Amino acid sequence: MKTILVSLTLIVLFATNGAQAQNQGDIRVNAGLINLFSPYGGDYRIGFGVGGEYLITDVISVAASHYLTNKDSNKLNVFSVDGRYYLMTGTTQVYGIAGISFIGGRRGLSETGLAVGAGAIFVMSDHIGINTELKYQFNKLFEDTLGLQANIGVIYEF
Repeated sequence: MKTILVSLTLIVLFATNGAQAQNQGDIRVNAGLINLFSPYGGDYRIGFGVGGEYLITDVISVAASHYLTNKDSNKLNVFSVDGRYYLMTGTTQVYGIAGISFIGGRRGLSETGLAVGAGAIFVMSDHIGINTELKYQFNKLFEDTLGLQANIGVIYEF
């Protein structure tokens, strides 16, 4: 029974995969919210940011984003440059993430770290979609961790 359900799920995913193709050279911009869990001693932050993505090939892209968070008087800037590899490219686009993040704050906090994760884009129309991401950030080359980052936003594709 499990084999039949898995097979049917895969058929549906691959059948919808070709409905909305992405092409080399496509450019996307996005705006959305960021949630940082347990950064710098366990506090929780939410913020707003913008980003962009350029598709190098049909399944490989580079994306940059800049988010600002505010908690009490300590604002954080999170700038990320990520490589993305798309596993699915249809109306639901699923990708893996590997990148680097630069985090700075008013109280002299400054970190550079690696990030890994996954994301998805849910295509709503020819140019608009919803983007979600979940990344785990490492700072000081795995000596300790910055924490989990969750993003949700709206994308526009040119």
